[in-house]
Amino acid sequence: MFSWWDGLRLRSSNPRVRSKAVENLSGSTHSRDTERLLASLQDKSPHVRCAAVRALAESRSPDSLKSLLGALSDVSPEVREAAATVLGRSGKTNVAGSLATCLKDPEPSVRRIAAAGLRALGWRPTTREEAARFDIALGNTPGALSVPIQAESSPEENNTAFHRRMRAEALREKNDPARISALLTAARSNDLLARISAIHDLGQTASPIVSEELLKFLRHPEPEVRLAGSQALAGRDDTLPAHFVGLLEDSNFEVRLVAVRFFARVPNQQITQILLPLLSDPVTQVRLATAMTIGLIGNAAAIEGLVVALVDEDIHVCNAAHQSLLRIDPNWLLSDGASAARPRLEALVASRPASDLERIGQLLACIGPREPAVAGGALN
Repeated sequence: MFSWWDGLRLRSSNPRVRSKAVENLSGSTHSRDTERLLASLQDKSPHVRCAAVRALAESRSPDSLKSLLGALSDVSPEVREAAATVLGRSGKTNVAGSLATCLKDPEPSVRRIAAAGLRALGWRPTTREEAARFDIALGNTPGALSVPIQAESSPEENNTAFHRRMRAEALREKNDPARISALLTAARSNDLLARISAIHDLGQTASPIVSEELLKFLRHPEPEVRLAGSQALAGRDDTLPAHFVGLLEDSNFEVRLVAVRFFARVPNQQITQILLPLLSDPVTQVRLATAMTIGLIGNAAAIEGLVVALVDEDIHVCNAAHQSLLRIDPNWLLSDGASAARPRLEALVASRPASDLERIGQLLACIGPREPAVAGGALN
């Protein structure tokens, strides 16, 4: 039962305390408690939002289901994972359509969880694209190469072939030379879906020959192929950072996103200056990942760019930039980088909407006036 103490904990500044209070609401049948859980889905902490998603798993409220479906689009991969897990275990077949959309999620873990949930719900793909994405998420793609789907086949025939492919794949060893050879052949074929499926599975093998072949796909004219190649290489231990530098300027935002996240896995201070322009990327997901990655790298040269990112149009990017600043320098407000950001912030006043002006003004007031003697050497 919700108590006054739980109410205090929900308003705590500590996300762990708020998460615990949310967990205590799990299983409650009171409508007011459900409202509290729904409100917690808007909490600034992804940990609290995850707790709310899990707590709503037992709710029978239509609003709860609608909110859980909305959580599949949360900016945090962890929240999307939690929502996909809950919905996949719900037994409600009417959520399958939304879960199927998650097969296109930029985060591999979300795609994998969504695919597992769809399988538990008895969902069946109705198109070749759905079957391929489902295969990719579950790691069952090589079988699709040996039992191709005919364009004129009925959905029932496709489903039967689909299960045969899954069973056949379970019998194969990832690093079997014959399998690798077949995958390499498929990766060079003209069938786009078969090519993408093969590239993803090649990324899970240990052969150095595979790495050399995967690098070729980073220059492919098809964005889907470049994306598959970058995703496959990003998870390999023998991938060099130099291979991903060019991808930061790829025309496909998903490829840029993969590259940014790769540098979070292998942080290198030399990459900071190359990452900084992506704080102004037109895609929010890329800006968010960039702000987080720069914080992990920990280069003080990034402070100026991160300070400007504090007034990003997306609040999640702002929060990520703030956390990265604290990681780099707890006293960043007194740094040369913060001082150097002042003219860039002042320039934004003329172009940003009135709703942002107060936030920019507050930040400028915190930084204080720029001192010429200090600014002359900042980031030059």
